[in-house]
Amino acid sequence: MRAEAHLVLKPEPALSLKDPMGSALGQVLLVDGLGLMLELGYEAFTFRKLAERSGTTEVTVYKYFANKQRLLQYYFQLYWLWLRQLGAQQVERHSDPRKALAGIVEALCGVWPRTLPAVQLDPSALRQLVIAEGMKSYLHKQVDADNAQRLFQPYKALSAFVAERLVACRADVPWPRSFATTVIEMAHSLPFAMEHLPSLTELSSRKDLKHLAQHLLHRTITYLDHAQPIKRS
Repeated sequence: MRAEAHLVLKPEPALSLKDPMGSALGQVLLVDGLGLMLELGYEAFTFRKLAERSGTTEVTVYKYFANKQRLLQYYFQLYWLWLRQLGAQQVERHSDPRKALAGIVEALCGVWPRTLPAVQLDPSALRQLVIAEGMKSYLHKQVDADNAQRLFQPYKALSAFVAERLVACRADVPWPRSFATTVIEMAHSLPFAMEHLPSLTELSSRKDLKHLAQHLLHRTITYLDHAQPIKRS
């Protein structure tokens, strides 16, 4: 796959103490941190291990991120920002709103076109991390404080974008934001089940992302065509 012209995506500055993209070492820490977190899992990952992998000190790592939760959220924001760009690419490519929506659903499922928006880290690795560690970015006691700092804004923006595309296909579609969020969640939770909890889905037999995309697109089109409009009281 080929990336388009360079585009620097900017996660929320509150996530980092020092911009990791602003220095060569910071960029190394991001690359090594992503690989190490995928290798060890979030629980076993530590800044000490990252420092050893990157050939620096643990103190230096803490100059960039206050803790590993912020680093995890940084990766997630970068992925959601990138996925939003990929979705916009589909809208530009297709004048028919349903074809554009189909391309967006495929993108959410990891079925990507040959030409991709540029991003600072490997989008396939970012997607793997979101699938493996998804809920850990927000299922914690500080979620409301994090929300107040806009740490989930890129995910919300992606949900709003998908909801807008649903409305573009059908102006009176009910609960577009709820359905958009459901599709995004299923596009990243079902691959986890396909790999680790296979009895939860028939998609596990082939573990084919194209089949996942077909399944979610079928659900989406069925919802667009048959969901009853909301009755206003």
